[in-house]
Amino acid sequence: MNRSTIRRAVVVSLFLVVIVVPRASAQAARVFLSGTGSDSGDCSNAATPCRSLQYAIDQAAPGAEVVVVSSGGYGGATITKSISVNAPTGVIAFVGRTITVNIASTDTVTLRGLSMNGAVFGDNDGIFFTAGGTLNIENTVIASFASYGIDDNASGSNLWVHNCDFKKNYTGLIVTGASAVIENARAVENSFMGMWANSATVVIRNSVAEGNGNTGFYAFSNAGGSTEMVVDSCMATDNNYGLRSYPLGTGSVATLRAGQNIVMNNRTANLSTSGGGGLISQGGNRIGGATGGTTGFTSTVAQQ
Repeated sequence: MNRSTIRRAVVVSLFLVVIVVPRASAQAARVFLSGTGSDSGDCSNAATPCRSLQYAIDQAAPGAEVVVVSSGGYGGATITKSISVNAPTGVIAFVGRTITVNIASTDTVTLRGLSMNGAVFGDNDGIFFTAGGTLNIENTVIASFASYGIDDNASGSNLWVHNCDFKKNYTGLIVTGASAVIENARAVENSFMGMWANSATVVIRNSVAEGNGNTGFYAFSNAGGSTEMVVDSCMATDNNYGLRSYPLGTGSVATLRAGQNIVMNNRTANLSTSGGGGLISQGGNRIGGATGGTTGFTSTVAQQ
């Protein structure tokens, strides 16, 4: 075989390799999800949506959006990249299993418009934030999970909660070692805590804690930890305790600052502190009712 023949054979072989080896499919910038969809293809066309939340997330590129186009049940998921999951008004995106968010410190995840209910499968958490940068949760109902509706255990993370309900969980929401802003939220009939800050910085505004088995708004810290909770323009009623602060262990600090709140008719006490916790009135609070008393602030800061 001469050199010319050898060269032609090599060229043909390389050409065959190029056309035979499959190309990796690119992830989509927008993925569609439907109760009548199918977990096949990249679901980038609204006419061929995915069926499960996990498959849809897997098809999406980092920073992409998953759009829920029709009502249905979509299962749980683990999210490891920046992404938005959006169920628009009128679409019921039912999720009965845990959504775990484990992302990098530079990533952002947004979950919008979900209806989560843990009663069937008995999962511990509705949304479990284990690591990462920022998690936004909007217009979402989280009910009947065995432990926490939202469990933010991602050290140093940022949690933003807007217009969400936590109902009949063990605890509605807990933030541990992180920062959170919660507004227009309701923690109702959770068997233990409504909204709980644990060695964290949490601001809560225009929200309601009602009928929770222990405390409506709870500032707590473990040994060596520090909690700063601000409760502004909120209502706490029919809980065992309305507002409570409790540092536990050497070197721990727990401070709850309250302003413009209605704290009435809580069963044991409207206001409660233990272990040297701080419960500071910023003014404008209305405390009282048939039970619970009207005292309990450790100090008052005059409005500026």
